[in-house]
Amino acid sequence: MTLAYTMTETIKDLINNNWTSGANPEISAVWTRRSVGFIDDRRDQIIITPKIENIQYYSLYGRDHLHEITLDLDIRTYQNMERHSDIIDEVLRIIKANIRGTNYIDLQVLNTLSRNERVRNMFNQIITISLRVLNP
Repeated sequence: MTLAYTMTETIKDLINNNWTSGANPEISAVWTRRSVGFIDDRRDQIIITPKIENIQYYSLYGRDHLHEITLDLDIRTYQNMERHSDIIDEVLRIIKANIRGTNYIDLQVLNTLSRNERVRNMFNQIITISLRVLNP
């Protein structure tokens, strides 16, 4: 059973429910963003993309297993660097405050990647996170 899609929705809800810094950005899964055309540059966006699900079996006859799901949080803002930095800080604050959760064992930041130089009039940062889930 794959958990990547379930955990994408879990992270979306986690960020939405714990946001405290100004207006919430538009948070969506990548599969809902498959339209062609102009982007909405009036609202900040976080697009969640499931990347890898590593399943490790352990114990006698492999009855127990641990899922490690890796997700990318693609943060896109259009105002200025200060607003972009505030959104990144808020996302990282939410992740740090929810290291342990009810639907997962732990949540951690693996790395971040700035892609500001690739796009004009948009600030872009990718935060890669990992969640571990035991015996879903």
